[in-house]
Amino acid sequence: MEIKALKDLLPYCLENCTKKTLAVIKAEDDHTLTAVARARKEGAIEAVLIGDAPVIKNLLAQIGEKEEDYHIIDEAGEREAILKAIELVHAGEVDFLMKGLLETKNLMSAIVAKTSGMRTGRLMSKFDFVEIAQYHKLIALTDSALNTKPDVEAKKQIIQNALDVMYSVGIQKPKIAVLAASETLNPKLQESADAWKLKQMWENGEFTDCYLEGPISVDLALEKESVEIKNYQSPVGGDADLLVCPDLVSGNMMGKMMTICGGRAAGIIVGAKVPIVLMSRAAEIDDKFQSIILGAIASQKGA
Repeated sequence: MEIKALKDLLPYCLENCTKKTLAVIKAEDDHTLTAVARARKEGAIEAVLIGDAPVIKNLLAQIGEKEEDYHIIDEAGEREAILKAIELVHAGEVDFLMKGLLETKNLMSAIVAKTSGMRTGRLMSKFDFVEIAQYHKLIALTDSALNTKPDVEAKKQIIQNALDVMYSVGIQKPKIAVLAASETLNPKLQESADAWKLKQMWENGEFTDCYLEGPISVDLALEKESVEIKNYQSPVGGDADLLVCPDLVSGNMMGKMMTICGGRAAGIIVGAKVPIVLMSRAAEIDDKFQSIILGAIASQKGA
């Protein structure tokens, strides 16, 4: 089946993936538990809940869940909970992770530490699917959370991370837009020069099974009308599957603006030993649910 909306992720997962086990780090959050419970009931996952066990059990009761349906590990301390989750990954007992009631920076600093064993040799990055009413399919966005000002080599790894996820959901030949202010190369603008270099890499075969365009402006990436007006010639024009943002600030702002304007999102960290479901604590329950399903799909191939 073709993934065109976030609601398509669940049937794709159930049809194509084996059930995976999710570990939630600091699971003392009712929104997170509600999303996890929904994913478990749909048959997509089993769940390990790490944190303050009495609080977790109370919250499960409040949302109508039975504690015996979950494996609950009592690790009330934040760092202890993170380290326990990492231990479970290395033991092969869980297939992917999810951030609960803790700060992203604290989680990721522990994950990226050399001693964690969670590195794969590739840069870690954030991948988001965003569904907006004005666009004819899901649009992917990277990187909005981890890499502050990535250089060309870092962007190459970020793109490959994103491609792995897109392949895992069955998107063939994804169309990649490496964003800049204009489609015309401006060597004085780093993002423009980087985008041009990445396109040269694509033309030289360093990216396969995709189309890559850059530099390209966001209107040309997403709007067919702009493509027609400017007579822009590229298969990516007006039909992009992935937006590669110049830096963390632009990616973060774009993602939040899309959701503020009514978009829905699902997001995971990729490039680590296992995917990590990472959404804002203020995210809607459905967005967290869709992120869990995306993580379960991505974990099938170690994205």
